[in-house]
Amino acid sequence: MKKEFKKIINTLIVFSLLFGIYACSDTEGGENSETENSNESSVYIKTKVLNRETFVDRINMLGVAKAINHANISSDEGGKIKEFVKDKGSYVNKGDVILIIDNEILKANLDAAFAQYERMLSTFTRQEKVYKENVISEITYLNAKYDRDAAKANYELIKARYDRTFIKAPFAGFVDMKYAEVGETVLPGVPVVSVVSMNKIKIEAGIPENYINLIHKGSNVEVVFRDLDNKSFKSVLSYVGNTINTSNRTFPVEIIINNSNGIIKPELSARVYIETAVYEDVFIIPEEVVNETDLGPVVFIESDGIAKKRKIDIIKRSGNTVAVGKGLDDGDHLITVGFQNLIEGEKVTVLD
Repeated sequence: MKKEFKKIINTLIVFSLLFGIYACSDTEGGENSETENSNESSVYIKTKVLNRETFVDRINMLGVAKAINHANISSDEGGKIKEFVKDKGSYVNKGDVILIIDNEILKANLDAAFAQYERMLSTFTRQEKVYKENVISEITYLNAKYDRDAAKANYELIKARYDRTFIKAPFAGFVDMKYAEVGETVLPGVPVVSVVSMNKIKIEAGIPENYINLIHKGSNVEVVFRDLDNKSFKSVLSYVGNTINTSNRTFPVEIIINNSNGIIKPELSARVYIETAVYEDVFIIPEEVVNETDLGPVVFIESDGIAKKRKIDIIKRSGNTVAVGKGLDDGDHLITVGFQNLIEGEKVTVLD
């Protein structure tokens, strides 16, 4: 009897343990299921509050800085270089002498010509006086006048040649290059030095022909020099070419920018951004949040914890942004993170 009672007690204990284990496993499974359902029912997102803005459409291309005034200066007189008055890198004003060509022979000829001119001038003055007194004939007077004029012309010719041995700056700037040194013989018309002005710089760029109707003189431009720590300059198009380059199908444009501090060097590359259109009172959103559907482009906004789909009207795309004219309202919460797999009406949780 006692053995049977113990057997019954042990059986009840086993059933009790099994029931407890089953109850615990069922409770844990229920909690996990509720957690999974909770996670599935809410998607974590980030949003951006929308407000109307001004959208500037721009095209960009590579440009190159050029000196507006850059001259290779040659000598009109051949001869040896006698002296460099201004060396390479020196600043010169307009008319400053940069170098001198050997001119000793010309100087001697000039002195002789001047003396001859003064003698002929003195003779003519005396002959003119006596001619008026009817002492000499008209032919004698005219010969004296012709001799004076010939001597003057010869003097002025030699003086002009002498003056050309002094190579002068055609404008204010810097002596950029020397193509010969002291003692070297230079030929007429062969460049000896170059002078460059740095106060203003010209940016040259080529625009693809498909933009020809969007670009015009006076368009706003931003020029950015990446090699100068992205230094930016605002200006306008000063020149728009009228012909297409057949080799690359572009037309030339130029932009003038101030460079009074001289930090922009000729041949430095720049990124040129040219305005083509300005749109007022539009919404500017990242292009990546736009989904293309059969209905057209759509985005998702968050409203009271629910994802809602909005069909939008895209006015313009530029870079990684989109200008939207219709389909959105001021104060809308555009979903910018977590939008990829959303569906209409799905619950969402906004992260800070």
